[in-house]
Amino acid sequence: MPKDELNFLEFLQSFRRGELLREANDQLEDMIRAVKDTGNKGSLTISLPFKINDAGQLECLPRVDSKLPRRALGTGIYFATEDGQLTRRDPDQVDMFDDELEERRTRRDPVN
Repeated sequence: MPKDELNFLEFLQSFRRGELLREANDQLEDMIRAVKDTGNKGSLTISLPFKINDAGQLECLPRVDSKLPRRALGTGIYFATEDGQLTRRDPDQVDMFDDELEERRTRRDPVN
């Protein structure tokens, strides 16, 4: 192969004086950290689209994309009230302390 011809690895290394590899490396490090932190899957994609410009030259505008895993927030359990509000208490379940709680609220409520 002549000296001025590039194979695939040489192309990646020389693109914009290593900018493509630096960007890919930075995103790879971020993705690996996120995979370790979450235990979930991540991915890194390098896209190399080529086209011929008006001067007959090949142009390449690479794209480096990473998909970082996200930590799951967990499930919250709620109940719906008759008027469409959320509550943590089951509205169909009677609480043996309902009267006592209501009495305490009434004593503290300055409006009543």
